[in-house]
Amino acid sequence: MPLPDVLLLGRTNVGKSSLFNRLTGGRFAITDSQPHTTRDLHHRTITWHHTAFTLTDSGGFDLNKPDELDTAVLEQVAKAIDGAAVVVLVVESVVGFLPEERQLLRKLLRDGKNVVLAVNKVDKPNLRQDDAALEHFHFGGVTAIAVSAKNGGGTGDLLDAIAQRIPRSTTNVKTPKRTRIVFIGRTNVGKSALTNAILHDDVRVVSPQPHTTRDAQAYELSYHGKLLTIVDTAGVRAKGRTGSRVEALSLRHTMDALQDADIACLVFSVPDGIGLVEKTLAGKVVELGKGLVMIGNQWDRVPAKDPRSVIGAERNIRGTLPFIRWAPFTFTSATEKHNVPRILDFSLAVHDEQFRTIPQATLDEILRRALKLRPGEKRGKRIRSHLKQSGTQPPTFILHTSKREALPSAYTHVVENALRAEFPFTGTPVRVRVEQPFAKSL
Repeated sequence: MPLPDVLLLGRTNVGKSSLFNRLTGGRFAITDSQPHTTRDLHHRTITWHHTAFTLTDSGGFDLNKPDELDTAVLEQVAKAIDGAAVVVLVVESVVGFLPEERQLLRKLLRDGKNVVLAVNKVDKPNLRQDDAALEHFHFGGVTAIAVSAKNGGGTGDLLDAIAQRIPRSTTNVKTPKRTRIVFIGRTNVGKSALTNAILHDDVRVVSPQPHTTRDAQAYELSYHGKLLTIVDTAGVRAKGRTGSRVEALSLRHTMDALQDADIACLVFSVPDGIGLVEKTLAGKVVELGKGLVMIGNQWDRVPAKDPRSVIGAERNIRGTLPFIRWAPFTFTSATEKHNVPRILDFSLAVHDEQFRTIPQATLDEILRRALKLRPGEKRGKRIRSHLKQSGTQPPTFILHTSKREALPSAYTHVVENALRAEFPFTGTPVRVRVEQPFAKSL
């Protein structure tokens, strides 16, 4: 059973994301004075006095003069309101209770929603205790709670009010283990559009405007009986081209999401090809030992499509990234829903490979064949070597040898290639670590 959802709702720049970070005890939502910093729904689980719920931060909006971005945000917010157990309407103490906010509160109450009114930016403790100062915000029987996202004042009272409105039967729900798949890549390559296509819903705001996505956001689904979490991240630009503080924070969130993921889907635009960003991200995936799926999106923009062009395009792309030749590859089109299911099929297959274990007898035979190909070794000179598996995710092996001279790095590549010749380990790095207890110098 999913946890009840509590939605933070309000205009742009009333401090919803700052309040979200304060209530969740982290910096999960990006905050900035620039309007529309938050554009997508952002979720985090909270437990307060034995009551568990999902707190959702929503994008700010302007009800009077909505632009294209406002309209996309409002569509998301409307869906979030429908599924929310409690709606926290956040208003700003300095500006006051605006007519459009009263209108929104009236509609929420008319629709039968449990509503809590949070008056933010009441930073002085004496004002939070002054009922007369909050009298203007009392409306429709909803009691206003003064809070300060800046210093945390009043947040305990707010959480108490939220917990009181959540049905007790929905608390203390255990969440099963899920495979975490993160979409990474440059700006405007279609990561959010692919996320929407996979979920069959417009959960992400999609726009031709660069850097529309700013937060790394997770979505849960079930696919062929497997529980998955899809994480969409902000686009990455080439080093030195980060345009603002918000983009810098987005990059940090993207790297954090990659660190927490099981599998990375590296998305790039087929017409634009592979560049420095893709090479850097692929190297980071290998360094972290994550599973990897290559996704050539925007295939609909390629004019000529025939079997030979597909093979040639894949060959050219793989030639620019030879160090991840083991990664599965697919061409997709988020707009035409072309090959979208293959992303999840490949991801599940890669996840299985991450946990592959090889029997010791098979490892002994693989090593015996590999040593015949060892580089730089004089014919007839024998050394005692042993190969064993020490871990998974990624598959990790230890090569123990009695050789006294330090082994060249090519040895580990020879052993890895021998392992992959027998077991492809599709989509996952393989690590071979050398142990030489009798080596004179390493």
